[in-house]
Amino acid sequence: MDIDSLIAFFTAVPIWATMAPIIACSIISVAIIIQRFVFYKKIDYNYRLIMDNISDSIHKKNINAAYAQIEGFDGPVITHIREILNGMKSKRDRHVTSLSSSRAAIAAIERFVAVIATIATISPMLGFLGTVTGMLKGFTALYRMSAGTKATTLLAHGVAETLITTILGLIVAIPAWAFYNYMVRQVEHYINEVEYISNVFQKL
Repeated sequence: MDIDSLIAFFTAVPIWATMAPIIACSIISVAIIIQRFVFYKKIDYNYRLIMDNISDSIHKKNINAAYAQIEGFDGPVITHIREILNGMKSKRDRHVTSLSSSRAAIAAIERFVAVIATIATISPMLGFLGTVTGMLKGFTALYRMSAGTKATTLLAHGVAETLITTILGLIVAIPAWAFYNYMVRQVEHYINEVEYISNVFQKL
């Protein structure tokens, strides 16, 4: 394939072909941001206080009172506590139960983190792809038609296309990256809570 064929191929790429992936990334990121924000707010409990109350109940040999401490609460960390309590009640291996339930809790807490990181990373790259194709279109028009009003117009149009895709890529990437950092902090916090809960149960 010669250079003219390559130029013809890339200059034939319409602007929507470079914008569509960026728009898709924006829709996915907004949906994930809303879902995860609501999720983290929903599971924002004082687990240290809950575990203090559960420890007191277990020391008093009152497993039903321990269950009552998590009644009305929901989320993967609460499920982790409930699974360990179920293991204690049925005399299952506490370590095995704690290990399996903690893995499930951490997986639920970490959900979509990789997706947001990927979107934050590839969105500027998709915008840059539009930048390159737009510049190629503009300079190809200038080359083929030589300097003139029409060639200048096509060059300006190509430059405008590059700016549009670059702006869209950054608009998607910046909030996605900011929320990714928020998600990382939340994940670290709740993983620490899961580990704390597991350690407390191992000492009971």
